[in-house]
Amino acid sequence: MNQRENAAATLKRSNPSWLPRGELFLARQFLDHCFPGCEGNYVEQLSSAASLLGLSVVGVDLNGELPIALLKEGQYKRLQKYFTVGYINGPVAQAIIRLGFQQAMTCIKKDKRTLSDMVSVILKDVEEKCRLAGENGLNAIALADDIAGNNGLLLSPDDLNDIVLPCYIEAAELIKANGLFAFFHSDGDTRAIIESLIGAGYDCIHPVDNQAGLDLYELKKTFGNRVSFMGHVDIINRDDRQIAQEIKRAEDTFKEGGLVLGSTCGLSIETISDRLCALYPQWKGLRQEA
Repeated sequence: MNQRENAAATLKRSNPSWLPRGELFLARQFLDHCFPGCEGNYVEQLSSAASLLGLSVVGVDLNGELPIALLKEGQYKRLQKYFTVGYINGPVAQAIIRLGFQQAMTCIKKDKRTLSDMVSVILKDVEEKCRLAGENGLNAIALADDIAGNNGLLLSPDDLNDIVLPCYIEAAELIKANGLFAFFHSDGDTRAIIESLIGAGYDCIHPVDNQAGLDLYELKKTFGNRVSFMGHVDIINRDDRQIAQEIKRAEDTFKEGGLVLGSTCGLSIETISDRLCALYPQWKGLRQEA
């Protein structure tokens, strides 16, 4: 069973050979710092990071003009050794990027058109990128939308049910129609929406945000085998011993699948330290070479 097959078996809970490790977010600054020899070659940097860190699941940024060009050129076919997940920003994330967090939240509360106007554009974007993702051999699409904080969802129930959830449902349908797994990302306490995401057809929720009170093992009890999770280990606030203990517990608990083990926060400049070795032992060699 190769890495792609094993990751798919993990998501389906169909006897994976091992618990795969993966990162949805590998920041460009992280890649440029760690792999300067191929700076400017995003696909080559991702491949190098996946190989040296021992990743099976690799996130690919599909936002902006460059990813579209790379998709149309078929560049992501070079990552077919790995289970690749392309991520696309959702309506709330788009509003925050465009307006800033505070103004976006204010605009959403005052005028629902702030979200509504973005939904149709995003769904067209998802439709096109799903088609191109399939042609490039990607395995999944993640809708990345920051809809929660440490105290729960940021949106009112009306905005969530009237605008956001219908967008998520249609996006999942588009993803599935192209033969891809559907992932959903939001930081924060997302427990109130997980049931709706399962109903919409999402296969995997990212991340398990410990700082927002999410507990991987309670989530497993609550949702059983109806959804998988990705990203669980806090490499910022836990020491090496705690990280090693948590990895062993997760591997023992999820032997039958249901978890792609990785960091809670993704890999960025802020995560560059020897502590990363506790999750990815091969990182030590990379650090020494650097």
